[in-house]
Amino acid sequence: MNRYVVLQKLGWGHFSTVWLAKDFKYENYVALKIQKSAPHYLEASYDEVEILQMVDKRMASPEWQNALREYYPDEKLSKDNTHVISLLNSFIHKGPYGNHFCFVFEILGVNLYEIVKRYNFKGMPLHICRRIAKQVLIGLDFLHRFCGVIHTDLKPENVLLCLSEAEIVRDG
Repeated sequence: MNRYVVLQKLGWGHFSTVWLAKDFKYENYVALKIQKSAPHYLEASYDEVEILQMVDKRMASPEWQNALREYYPDEKLSKDNTHVISLLNSFIHKGPYGNHFCFVFEILGVNLYEIVKRYNFKGMPLHICRRIAKQVLIGLDFLHRFCGVIHTDLKPENVLLCLSEAEIVRDG
């Protein structure tokens, strides 16, 4: 399968590494999260993908769309207004070091911790802080009320910012 070609490392954590990849089926760029190969990581991946698939289905529910209108009364709504990442694909890669569960996500920007660092840990402008807080709270509201999911690892490193179309074109 040569659908995805890895271009460069985007980040890493205890359980996985995230790579920038080219998706040749759709001719776009994606984030490829590759889980470590130990059996307990593979088991956790199955749970994660099940949650992500359920979350993706619930984004389009009429009840959630109506709730979103309370937050964005004058905007045309899309799943981006949910402020929760979308799983595009998943698969298992059989490599020389074992079986790795792979998640394919949309490309996002830097994490919130990087933004905090850019402001030298002295606080960011209030309008930016309010916008990020609103979006994080909308995402948590969706996960909790409509998906029955409680996010148990909410921290600045796990809040990723979206890239605008102009940023994608400029940096792509």
